[in-house]
Amino acid sequence: MEPYSMKNPFPATVRGVRSVTKPGSAKETIHVDYSLEGSGLTYVTGDALGVIPNNDPALVDALVEALGLDASALVALPDGCTAPLREALISSYDITSLKKGVLTKWNAVANSEKLAEILADKDALKNFCWGRDLLDLATDPEMKANFADASAFVSILGKMSPRLYSIASSPDAVPGQVSLCVGAVRYTSLERKRGGVCSTFMADRIQAGDKVKVFVHSNKNFRLPEDGNTPIIMVGPGTGIAPFRAFWQQRIADNAAGPMWLFFGNPYQATDNCYEDETAPLVESGKLKLSVAWSRDQEYKIYVQHLMEQAGEEIWQWLEQGAAFYMCGDANRMAKDVEKALLDIIAKYGNRDEAAAAEYLKAMKDAKRYQKDVY
Repeated sequence: MEPYSMKNPFPATVRGVRSVTKPGSAKETIHVDYSLEGSGLTYVTGDALGVIPNNDPALVDALVEALGLDASALVALPDGCTAPLREALISSYDITSLKKGVLTKWNAVANSEKLAEILADKDALKNFCWGRDLLDLATDPEMKANFADASAFVSILGKMSPRLYSIASSPDAVPGQVSLCVGAVRYTSLERKRGGVCSTFMADRIQAGDKVKVFVHSNKNFRLPEDGNTPIIMVGPGTGIAPFRAFWQQRIADNAAGPMWLFFGNPYQATDNCYEDETAPLVESGKLKLSVAWSRDQEYKIYVQHLMEQAGEEIWQWLEQGAAFYMCGDANRMAKDVEKALLDIIAKYGNRDEAAAAEYLKAMKDAKRYQKDVY
């Protein structure tokens, strides 16, 4: 039998879905456990899990109705099989992300002057695509397309893309299982409530016993040190904590003696203290040093990089003792701010100028002592 992979995902059974933030949190975060039993799939701490979600059935129903198509009409699936239109749109096709290709094909049917003008202007196209989906086109009188039938409609669509999530478990701590820590993306655009396809699929529409298509994605550039005595510094605000839960699970499973220091951050301690039930005992037993930035619990905002600056001298001592430094989370802002804070610490406490600090960090990268999992 063909091994399970991105092209042949495994139908994993959902073992459970629970919230790791409390009601009222603006950073609604869930924890999902999937069973890998019978799959032959294995993963290494630091890897990612690919999840192929389903579209929201309510969105599919509204789109089919707006286009005046027959929900039960058989259409081709990307894998060559056939299914009723409604089922195909739920499971197999991308109906939420607007790109130039699909808009061009749509307008070949719609012949909309308004859409043609948008397609001709790169900036206008970028602005138009953000926060819109195909239902917005189907309900806009100036852009609506009248497809001949269901097959004509699906022929313009791209297939559903997998989403990658840092694995939040160690295979040695929970054999036969893989866990994810996911932030539910929700927003309002053009007066309609919307959500991230995969995050709301997991937060709202799956439950224990359901099957979800998954595969393991290797991340060889995000690995624990081979020597369990090596100190590790982990910076992961928000859902960036995910791979570090896997790291501490792995180190405990290995009886590794190396000290661990986690920098975590979220808006409010009262609602957003993810995995507190796991980190508190580790801190109490001396296995984990924890520095937490609650960004909104005071008048001024505190982020993980600010805590790093405050602990700069001790971070430098850890680095000089051979510590490996990891960060996970938002690539646009957090990663840049954390790297700048790290360079400033190297320069200040290592008595180096800017160029020499950058050289020190490059040497850490080359030795795989500085690793990033950013998105």
